[in-house]
Amino acid sequence: MLDEFLLLAIAHLFAVASPGADFAVVLKNTLRAGKTAGIMTAVGVGFGILVHVGYTLLGVSLILSKSELLFNIIKFSGATYLIWLAFKSFQSRKSNEDKSEKAVEIEISSPSAAKQGFIVNVLNPKVTIFFVALFASTVSPQTPLWMQVIYGAWLSLYTMIWFIFVAWAFSRKRVLSWYQTHGYLIDWGMGIVLLIIAIRLII
Repeated sequence: MLDEFLLLAIAHLFAVASPGADFAVVLKNTLRAGKTAGIMTAVGVGFGILVHVGYTLLGVSLILSKSELLFNIIKFSGATYLIWLAFKSFQSRKSNEDKSEKAVEIEISSPSAAKQGFIVNVLNPKVTIFFVALFASTVSPQTPLWMQVIYGAWLSLYTMIWFIFVAWAFSRKRVLSWYQTHGYLIDWGMGIVLLIIAIRLII
């Protein structure tokens, strides 16, 4: 079981570190609203992983992988939400005010940030495919259910830890100081990234 867990952990480590929709939304909220918003977005992403683990263990993932209709519903729902987030990013404008001594003006409540992270993760069909492939190819049918639950809990926890680190790293004073002047460029850049991800999901 240790070898099985290590394979899961290593594969998941590389998957989480690869930039995607989760990374984009955590980075966007951190730069726009600060560390707390970024951390709560990371928590939401982590809980989203539990949803994927849950339906994988229940076998629903096999149904999704076989049903083109259900898969497309998830795919287009996720793409639509990413497009909406991109639209919100494109609304950012250059500020003419001197904010050198001010905190980031934009406010995102903790529940709202967590909800964004959760929805982006749950509605990402790439994550669905990843978990179906990961568990099917790595976890033995003889592995007890309680052990598989532990696997899932670890994957969720590690995801939270990684994206909390991302939020912390991008909330440093130098980064925020630069963002207060040039943040609209980052917002537009994140909007473009989210839009590209959404288009890739659709096609």
